[in-house]
Amino acid sequence: MSDENLKEIILGLLRLGYEGTYWDFKEDYTDCREDKLIDIICMANNIDGHQAYLIYGADDNGNVKGIENTTYRRYTTKSVTEFLRSKPFAGGYVPKVAVQSIKIEDHELDIVIIESTNNTPYYLTEEYSQSHDVKKKLYAGAIYTRVNDVNTPRKQTASFEHTEFLWRKRFGIDLSPSQKLLHLLEHTEDWSKTTWDYDRHSYNLKSPEYQIIVLGSDEGYETLGYFYDDEKMLYAQLQLKYLTTTLYETELWYMDMGRCLIPKPERRYKIEDGLFYYYIERDSLSGKLLPFFAYGKHQCNNRSGQQMPVLIFDNSHERLEFEDWVSRNDNLRDGIEKEISENAIFQHICAKEEKIGKAQCGVLQLAIAFAYYKNWQKEYK
Repeated sequence: MSDENLKEIILGLLRLGYEGTYWDFKEDYTDCREDKLIDIICMANNIDGHQAYLIYGADDNGNVKGIENTTYRRYTTKSVTEFLRSKPFAGGYVPKVAVQSIKIEDHELDIVIIESTNNTPYYLTEEYSQSHDVKKKLYAGAIYTRVNDVNTPRKQTASFEHTEFLWRKRFGIDLSPSQKLLHLLEHTEDWSKTTWDYDRHSYNLKSPEYQIIVLGSDEGYETLGYFYDDEKMLYAQLQLKYLTTTLYETELWYMDMGRCLIPKPERRYKIEDGLFYYYIERDSLSGKLLPFFAYGKHQCNNRSGQQMPVLIFDNSHERLEFEDWVSRNDNLRDGIEKEISENAIFQHICAKEEKIGKAQCGVLQLAIAFAYYKNWQKEYK
Protein backbone atom coordinates (compact mmCIF):
# COMPACT_ATOMS: atom_id res chain seq x y z
CA MET A 1 0.00 0.00 0.00
CA SER A 2 1.37 3.43 -0.85
CA ASP A 3 2.13 5.80 2.03
CA GLU A 4 -0.47 8.25 0.73
CA ASN A 5 -3.26 5.66 0.63
CA LEU A 6 -2.34 4.40 4.09
CA LYS A 7 -2.17 7.95 5.46
CA GLU A 8 -5.67 8.65 4.16
CA ILE A 9 -7.02 5.51 5.87
CA ILE A 10 -5.29 6.23 9.18
CA LEU A 11 -6.39 9.88 9.21
CA GLY A 12 -9.98 8.72 8.80
CA LEU A 13 -9.65 6.36 11.78
CA LEU A 14 -7.94 8.99 13.95
CA ARG A 15 -10.72 11.50 13.25
CA LEU A 16 -13.29 9.05 14.62
CA GLY A 17 -11.72 9.53 18.05
CA TYR A 18 -12.35 5.98 19.21
CA GLU A 19 -11.03 2.45 18.65
CA GLY A 20 -12.94 -0.21 16.74
CA THR A 21 -13.14 -3.80 15.60
CA TYR A 22 -10.23 -3.59 13.17
CA TRP A 23 -8.18 -0.65 14.44
CA ASP A 24 -6.45 0.01 17.75
CA PHE A 25 -4.48 3.02 18.99
CA LYS A 26 -1.22 2.49 20.90
CA GLU A 27 0.49 5.45 22.50
CA ASP A 28 3.75 3.50 22.86
CA TYR A 29 5.26 0.07 22.44
CA THR A 30 5.50 -2.53 25.19
CA ASP A 31 8.09 -5.11 26.13
CA CYS A 32 5.36 -7.65 27.02
CA ARG A 33 5.41 -10.27 24.27
CA GLU A 34 2.05 -11.73 25.29
CA ASP A 35 0.42 -8.31 24.79
CA LYS A 36 2.10 -7.97 21.42
CA LEU A 37 0.91 -11.41 20.32
CA ILE A 38 -2.71 -11.20 21.48
CA ASP A 39 -3.14 -7.80 19.80
CA ILE A 40 -2.11 -9.25 16.45
CA ILE A 41 -4.17 -12.45 16.85
CA CYS A 42 -7.32 -10.50 17.77
CA MET A 43 -6.85 -8.19 14.80
CA ALA A 44 -6.23 -11.12 12.43
CA ASN A 45 -9.47 -12.71 13.74
CA ASN A 46 -11.53 -9.49 13.68
CA ILE A 47 -15.20 -10.25 13.04
CA ASP A 48 -15.52 -7.61 10.31
CA GLY A 49 -13.16 -9.67 8.16
CA HIS A 50 -11.35 -6.40 7.45
CA GLN A 51 -7.69 -5.57 6.97
CA ALA A 52 -6.67 -4.38 10.45
CA TYR A 53 -4.37 -1.69 11.84
CA LEU A 54 -2.37 -1.33 15.05
CA ILE A 55 -1.56 2.39 15.13
CA TYR A 56 1.48 3.22 17.27
CA GLY A 57 1.89 6.87 18.28
CA ALA A 58 -1.72 7.82 19.08
CA ASP A 59 -3.66 7.77 22.38
CA ASP A 60 -6.99 6.01 22.96
CA ASN A 61 -8.90 9.04 21.64
CA GLY A 62 -6.96 9.20 18.39
CA ASN A 63 -4.80 12.16 19.38
CA VAL A 64 -1.42 12.01 17.61
CA LYS A 65 1.49 11.83 20.06
CA GLY A 66 4.17 10.40 17.78
CA ILE A 67 6.35 7.34 18.17
CA GLU A 68 9.67 8.90 17.19
CA ASN A 69 10.80 9.35 20.80
CA THR A 70 9.96 5.85 22.03
CA THR A 71 12.58 4.09 24.14
CA TYR A 72 11.49 0.72 22.79
CA ARG A 73 12.74 -0.92 19.63
CA ARG A 74 10.38 0.06 16.82
CA TYR A 75 8.67 -2.62 14.77
CA THR A 76 9.64 -3.53 11.22
CA THR A 77 7.97 -5.96 8.85
CA LYS A 78 10.90 -8.31 9.30
CA SER A 79 10.94 -8.22 13.12
CA VAL A 80 7.19 -8.76 13.50
CA THR A 81 7.13 -11.52 10.88
CA GLU A 82 9.99 -13.35 12.59
CA PHE A 83 8.27 -12.95 15.97
CA LEU A 84 5.07 -14.54 14.64
CA ARG A 85 6.76 -17.37 12.73
CA SER A 86 8.34 -18.65 15.95
CA LYS A 87 4.94 -19.14 17.63
CA PRO A 88 2.93 -22.42 17.66
CA PHE A 89 0.05 -21.41 15.37
CA ALA A 90 -2.42 -24.18 14.53
CA GLY A 91 -1.90 -25.67 11.08
CA GLY A 92 1.14 -23.48 10.53
CA TYR A 93 -1.15 -20.60 9.55
CA VAL A 94 0.58 -17.38 10.65
CA PRO A 95 -1.03 -13.92 10.41
CA LYS A 96 0.37 -11.89 7.51
CA VAL A 97 1.66 -8.51 8.59
CA ALA A 98 3.50 -5.49 7.24
CA VAL A 99 4.81 -2.39 9.00
CA GLN A 100 4.79 1.10 7.48
CA SER A 101 5.71 4.45 9.00
CA ILE A 102 3.82 7.58 8.04
CA LYS A 103 4.01 11.22 9.14
CA ILE A 104 0.99 13.10 10.51
CA GLU A 105 1.02 16.48 12.28
CA ASP A 106 4.84 16.49 12.17
CA HIS A 107 4.91 13.22 14.11
CA GLU A 108 5.81 9.70 13.02
CA LEU A 109 3.32 6.85 13.40
CA ASP A 110 4.17 3.16 12.99
CA ILE A 111 1.32 1.16 11.46
CA VAL A 112 1.20 -2.63 11.79
CA ILE A 113 -1.06 -3.77 8.95
CA ILE A 114 -2.66 -7.18 9.54
CA GLU A 115 -3.92 -8.69 6.30
CA SER A 116 -7.41 -10.16 6.06
CA THR A 117 -7.12 -13.80 4.97
CA ASN A 118 -9.26 -16.94 4.86
CA ASN A 119 -6.99 -18.76 7.31
CA THR A 120 -9.11 -17.86 10.33
CA PRO A 121 -9.38 -18.60 13.13
CA TYR A 122 -5.75 -18.08 14.09
CA TYR A 123 -5.00 -19.76 17.42
CA LEU A 124 -2.13 -21.38 19.33
CA THR A 125 -1.63 -25.11 19.89
CA GLU A 126 0.46 -24.51 23.02
CA GLU A 127 0.09 -22.00 25.82
CA TYR A 128 2.31 -18.94 25.58
CA SER A 129 3.68 -17.34 28.75
CA GLN A 130 7.01 -15.69 28.03
CA SER A 131 6.82 -13.40 31.08
CA HIS A 132 5.54 -16.21 33.36
CA ASP A 133 2.77 -13.88 34.53
CA VAL A 134 -0.44 -15.95 34.76
CA LYS A 135 -2.52 -12.84 34.01
CA LYS A 136 -0.72 -12.40 30.71
CA LYS A 137 -0.73 -16.05 29.60
CA LEU A 138 -2.32 -17.03 26.27
CA TYR A 139 -4.04 -20.41 26.27
CA ALA A 140 -3.77 -23.27 23.79
CA GLY A 141 -6.89 -23.70 21.66
CA ALA A 142 -8.43 -20.40 22.76
CA ILE A 143 -9.79 -18.34 19.87
CA TYR A 144 -9.19 -14.65 20.51
CA THR A 145 -11.03 -12.02 18.50
CA ARG A 146 -12.14 -8.42 18.91
CA VAL A 147 -15.65 -7.09 19.50
CA ASN A 148 -15.98 -3.32 19.05
CA ASP A 149 -12.83 -2.09 20.84
CA VAL A 150 -12.41 -5.02 23.26
CA ASN A 151 -10.17 -8.08 22.84
CA THR A 152 -11.36 -11.50 24.04
CA PRO A 153 -10.23 -11.99 27.68
CA ARG A 154 -7.21 -14.28 27.84
CA LYS A 155 -8.86 -16.96 29.99
CA GLN A 156 -11.87 -17.13 27.65
CA THR A 157 -12.49 -17.95 24.01
CA ALA A 158 -14.63 -16.23 21.39
CA SER A 159 -18.42 -16.70 21.46
CA PHE A 160 -20.01 -19.52 19.47
CA GLU A 161 -21.37 -16.99 16.95
CA HIS A 162 -18.00 -15.38 16.32
CA THR A 163 -16.15 -18.71 16.26
CA GLU A 164 -18.61 -20.00 13.66
CA PHE A 165 -18.08 -16.87 11.56
CA LEU A 166 -14.30 -17.39 11.55
CA TRP A 167 -14.57 -21.06 10.57
CA ARG A 168 -17.12 -20.28 7.84
CA LYS A 169 -14.61 -17.77 6.51
CA ARG A 170 -11.89 -20.46 6.53
CA PHE A 171 -14.02 -22.82 4.43
CA GLY A 172 -15.42 -20.15 2.12
CA ILE A 173 -19.01 -21.05 2.95
CA ASP A 174 -20.43 -17.55 2.49
CA LEU A 175 -18.39 -16.55 -0.57
CA SER A 176 -19.77 -15.68 -3.99
CA PRO A 177 -18.75 -18.07 -6.83
CA SER A 178 -15.95 -15.73 -7.99
CA GLN A 179 -14.64 -15.37 -4.43
CA LYS A 180 -14.94 -19.09 -3.75
CA LEU A 181 -12.96 -19.95 -6.88
CA LEU A 182 -10.03 -17.84 -5.67
CA HIS A 183 -10.33 -19.57 -2.30
CA LEU A 184 -10.30 -23.05 -3.93
CA LEU A 185 -7.16 -22.18 -5.91
CA GLU A 186 -5.23 -21.94 -2.64
CA HIS A 187 -5.38 -25.75 -2.30
CA THR A 188 -3.84 -27.34 -5.39
CA GLU A 189 -4.15 -30.82 -3.88
CA ASP A 190 -7.94 -30.56 -4.20
CA TRP A 191 -7.84 -30.30 -8.00
CA SER A 192 -7.81 -33.14 -10.53
CA LYS A 193 -4.44 -34.11 -11.98
CA THR A 194 -4.00 -33.22 -15.62
CA THR A 195 -1.47 -32.89 -18.44
CA TRP A 196 -1.64 -29.31 -19.58
CA ASP A 197 -0.11 -30.19 -22.96
CA TYR A 198 -2.97 -32.56 -23.83
CA ASP A 199 -5.95 -32.58 -21.44
CA ARG A 200 -5.78 -28.84 -20.73
CA HIS A 201 -8.54 -29.17 -18.16
CA SER A 202 -8.77 -29.53 -14.39
CA TYR A 203 -11.69 -29.47 -11.97
CA ASN A 204 -11.99 -29.14 -8.23
CA LEU A 205 -12.50 -32.58 -6.66
CA LYS A 206 -14.73 -31.25 -3.87
CA SER A 207 -16.65 -28.77 -6.02
CA PRO A 208 -16.39 -30.05 -9.63
CA GLU A 209 -18.48 -27.17 -10.95
CA TYR A 210 -15.28 -25.10 -10.69
CA GLN A 211 -12.90 -25.74 -13.61
CA ILE A 212 -9.66 -24.52 -15.17
CA ILE A 213 -9.56 -24.75 -18.98
CA VAL A 214 -6.71 -23.94 -21.36
CA LEU A 215 -7.64 -23.13 -24.97
CA GLY A 216 -5.56 -23.38 -28.16
CA SER A 217 -2.02 -21.97 -28.22
CA ASP A 218 -0.18 -19.59 -30.57
CA GLU A 219 3.45 -18.58 -30.95
CA GLY A 220 4.54 -15.58 -28.91
CA TYR A 221 7.57 -13.56 -27.86
CA GLU A 222 8.82 -12.18 -24.54
CA THR A 223 12.23 -10.92 -23.41
CA LEU A 224 11.91 -13.47 -20.60
CA GLY A 225 12.17 -16.26 -23.17
CA TYR A 226 15.89 -15.65 -23.75
CA PHE A 227 16.65 -16.94 -20.26
CA TYR A 228 15.29 -20.40 -21.13
CA ASP A 229 17.24 -22.95 -23.19
CA ASP A 230 14.93 -22.36 -26.15
CA GLU A 231 13.74 -18.77 -26.44
CA LYS A 232 10.64 -19.82 -28.43
CA MET A 233 7.36 -19.77 -26.52
CA LEU A 234 3.64 -20.28 -26.94
CA TYR A 235 0.77 -18.61 -25.17
CA ALA A 236 -2.77 -19.84 -24.65
CA GLN A 237 -5.94 -18.36 -23.24
CA LEU A 238 -6.68 -19.70 -19.75
CA GLN A 239 -10.23 -19.63 -18.43
CA LEU A 240 -11.53 -20.25 -14.92
CA LYS A 241 -15.16 -21.32 -14.92
CA TYR A 242 -18.10 -21.87 -12.62
CA LEU A 243 -20.40 -24.26 -14.50
CA THR A 244 -20.61 -22.60 -17.94
CA THR A 245 -19.75 -19.09 -16.75
CA THR A 246 -16.21 -17.76 -17.21
CA LEU A 247 -15.29 -15.97 -13.99
CA TYR A 248 -11.67 -15.10 -14.81
CA GLU A 249 -9.43 -15.07 -17.87
CA THR A 250 -5.68 -14.79 -18.23
CA GLU A 251 -2.93 -16.44 -20.30
CA LEU A 252 -0.79 -19.52 -19.82
CA TRP A 253 2.74 -19.15 -21.17
CA TYR A 254 4.51 -22.24 -22.53
CA MET A 255 8.15 -21.21 -22.10
CA ASP A 256 11.13 -23.09 -23.56
CA MET A 257 8.91 -24.14 -26.47
CA GLY A 258 6.38 -25.67 -24.10
CA ARG A 259 8.67 -27.40 -21.60
CA CYS A 260 7.99 -24.94 -18.75
CA LEU A 261 4.59 -23.45 -17.98
CA ILE A 262 3.76 -20.26 -16.06
CA PRO A 263 0.61 -18.13 -15.76
CA LYS A 264 1.09 -14.75 -17.38
CA PRO A 265 3.27 -12.53 -15.16
CA GLU A 266 2.97 -8.76 -15.06
CA ARG A 267 5.64 -6.49 -16.59
CA ARG A 268 6.98 -3.46 -14.78
CA TYR A 269 8.90 -0.55 -16.33
CA LYS A 270 10.21 2.00 -13.81
CA ILE A 271 11.90 4.51 -16.06
CA GLU A 272 13.39 6.72 -13.34
CA ASP A 273 15.42 3.77 -12.00
CA GLY A 274 15.98 2.08 -15.35
CA LEU A 275 14.14 -0.92 -13.87
CA PHE A 276 12.43 -3.56 -16.00
CA TYR A 277 11.16 -6.85 -14.63
CA TYR A 278 8.47 -9.52 -14.76
CA TYR A 279 6.65 -10.27 -11.52
CA ILE A 280 3.87 -12.29 -9.90
CA GLU A 281 2.18 -11.35 -6.62
CA ARG A 282 1.08 -14.35 -4.56
CA ASP A 283 -2.30 -12.83 -3.72
CA SER A 284 -3.13 -12.17 -7.39
CA LEU A 285 -4.84 -14.58 -9.80
CA SER A 286 -1.52 -15.52 -11.41
CA GLY A 287 0.00 -15.98 -7.94
CA LYS A 288 -2.73 -18.44 -6.97
CA LEU A 289 -2.35 -20.29 -10.30
CA LEU A 290 1.47 -20.54 -10.29
CA PRO A 291 1.70 -23.69 -8.07
CA PHE A 292 -0.59 -25.53 -10.53
CA PHE A 293 2.08 -25.24 -13.22
CA ALA A 294 5.26 -25.07 -11.10
CA TYR A 295 4.95 -28.38 -9.25
CA GLY A 296 3.43 -26.78 -6.17
CA LYS A 297 6.05 -24.03 -5.87
CA HIS A 298 5.78 -20.26 -6.00
CA GLN A 299 8.79 -20.02 -8.29
CA CYS A 300 9.48 -20.08 -12.04
CA ASN A 301 12.25 -22.52 -12.99
CA ASN A 302 13.70 -23.82 -16.24
CA ARG A 303 13.84 -27.54 -17.02
CA SER A 304 17.13 -27.83 -15.07
CA GLY A 305 15.53 -26.37 -11.95
CA GLN A 306 17.31 -23.03 -12.24
CA GLN A 307 15.25 -20.04 -11.08
CA MET A 308 14.14 -17.74 -13.88
CA PRO A 309 13.93 -13.93 -13.56
CA VAL A 310 10.26 -13.70 -12.60
CA LEU A 311 10.14 -11.83 -9.30
CA ILE A 312 7.72 -13.30 -6.74
CA PHE A 313 6.17 -11.02 -4.09
CA ASP A 314 3.56 -11.65 -1.40
CA ASN A 315 1.56 -8.61 -2.48
CA SER A 316 1.81 -5.18 -4.08
CA HIS A 317 3.04 -3.62 -0.83
CA GLU A 318 6.04 -5.94 -0.73
CA ARG A 319 6.78 -5.21 -4.40
CA LEU A 320 6.77 -1.46 -3.74
CA GLU A 321 9.10 -2.05 -0.79
CA PHE A 322 11.47 -3.79 -3.20
CA GLU A 323 11.36 -0.87 -5.64
CA ASP A 324 12.05 1.56 -2.82
CA TRP A 325 15.03 -0.57 -1.76
CA VAL A 326 16.38 -0.51 -5.32
CA SER A 327 16.13 3.29 -5.40
CA ARG A 328 18.06 3.51 -2.13
CA ASN A 329 20.75 1.13 -3.35
CA ASP A 330 21.51 2.59 -6.75
CA ASN A 331 25.21 2.43 -5.86
CA LEU A 332 25.09 -1.35 -6.38
CA ARG A 333 24.16 -1.08 -10.06
CA ASP A 334 27.65 -0.71 -11.57
CA GLY A 335 28.99 -3.70 -9.66
CA ILE A 336 25.94 -5.82 -10.53
CA GLU A 337 26.14 -4.90 -14.23
CA LYS A 338 29.86 -5.69 -14.37
CA GLU A 339 29.41 -9.08 -12.71
CA ILE A 340 26.51 -9.99 -15.01
CA SER A 341 28.30 -8.90 -18.18
CA GLU A 342 31.29 -11.12 -17.37
CA ASN A 343 29.12 -14.19 -16.75
CA ALA A 344 29.48 -16.83 -19.50
CA ILE A 345 25.85 -17.92 -19.32
CA PHE A 346 24.66 -14.33 -19.64
CA GLN A 347 26.97 -13.80 -22.64
CA HIS A 348 25.22 -16.77 -24.28
CA ILE A 349 21.83 -15.20 -23.54
CA CYS A 350 22.97 -11.89 -25.05
CA ALA A 351 24.11 -13.71 -28.19
CA LYS A 352 20.62 -15.14 -28.65
CA GLU A 353 19.08 -11.70 -28.17
CA GLU A 354 21.44 -10.12 -30.73
CA LYS A 355 20.75 -12.88 -33.23
CA ILE A 356 16.97 -12.43 -33.09
CA GLY A 357 17.00 -8.72 -32.27
CA LYS A 358 13.47 -8.36 -30.94
CA ALA A 359 13.95 -7.11 -27.40
CA GLN A 360 12.48 -3.69 -26.63
CA CYS A 361 13.88 -3.84 -23.11
CA GLY A 362 17.00 -5.95 -23.22
CA VAL A 363 18.04 -8.97 -21.23
CA LEU A 364 20.63 -6.89 -19.37
CA GLN A 365 17.95 -4.75 -17.69
CA LEU A 366 16.04 -7.90 -16.78
CA ALA A 367 19.15 -9.56 -15.34
CA ILE A 368 20.02 -6.46 -13.30
CA ALA A 369 16.53 -6.36 -11.77
CA PHE A 370 16.78 -10.06 -10.91
CA ALA A 371 20.19 -9.55 -9.27
CA TYR A 372 18.74 -6.68 -7.20
CA TYR A 373 15.88 -8.97 -6.21
CA LYS A 374 18.23 -11.72 -5.00
CA ASN A 375 20.18 -9.17 -2.92
CA TRP A 376 16.96 -7.76 -1.49
CA GLN A 377 15.81 -11.27 -0.52
CA LYS A 378 19.04 -11.93 1.37
CA GLU A 379 18.47 -8.80 3.43
CA TYR A 380 14.75 -9.04 4.11
CA LYS A 381 13.39 -12.55 3.43
